[in-house]
Amino acid sequence: MTIHHPTTHHPAAIDAEACAAALDRGETLPWSWYADPAITALEQERIFRRSWSYVGRTDQVAQPGQFFTCEVGGVPIVVTRDRSGGLNALVNVCRHRGAQVVREDCGTRKSLQCFYHAWTYGLDGSLRGVPRGDREADFDTSQLGLRRASVDTWGPFVFVHLDRDPAPLTEMLGELPELLAAGGIDLERMRFHHRVYYTIEANWKIAVENYLECYHCPVAHPGLADVLDVSPDAYELEVRPTFATHHGIVRDIPGRPATPSRAPSSRASTTSSGRA
Repeated sequence: MTIHHPTTHHPAAIDAEACAAALDRGETLPWSWYADPAITALEQERIFRRSWSYVGRTDQVAQPGQFFTCEVGGVPIVVTRDRSGGLNALVNVCRHRGAQVVREDCGTRKSLQCFYHAWTYGLDGSLRGVPRGDREADFDTSQLGLRRASVDTWGPFVFVHLDRDPAPLTEMLGELPELLAAGGIDLERMRFHHRVYYTIEANWKIAVENYLECYHCPVAHPGLADVLDVSPDAYELEVRPTFATHHGIVRDIPGRPATPSRAPSSRASTTSSGRA
């Protein structure tokens, strides 16, 4: 792979055709796309703020009053289960002075109250209480609820889109549900085990590009390579419009009893979700 050095860094000067041609030649994206803050801002606007993002699990908001917070495209979001059982995605910014309303990661509340001036919102985002609000003429609380985003679920997973009327989540998922079902994976039976938090000191595209190849697997993941045939003729990566699938043949290890998941002809698959 060859690193591509552009002649300019400014997003306005991006030559899409030249970039596509460079990729076809086996070159990377222009190096500035991994370091230029202007490119990062453009990606937030054009990619993350215009697509469905996985943000959490349904078991985090299974009961009325439960909530969790997250970010989508740099925008703070609180996902709530209101008293009527409705699932809501709300922009977690007070309509008064722009303070973050909910500052905990998750929990249970009867309402959402801003810590600064005590503006109080219902779990559905509606403005319920404003100190001294009765002293303001023509103060219409019905127009000052928390801004809403779109929310949907797929199995145990919760997704949020910042647009109020986006293309449906099913459109982004495409064939993914059918592929998982064909592989014997029942999402409804999946249960949360644990979550590991860590920070990658790199541009997000580096992490995604690293995952979308197994060229490094024999050296960086020898344990995986012992179990899975990661040679280029056996390991397959298929890129779809909004996700990619990896397929590899599980090795037959001498001395280990063969099982359906370990037979020489069995295949292991993983999936990487993408952005619309």
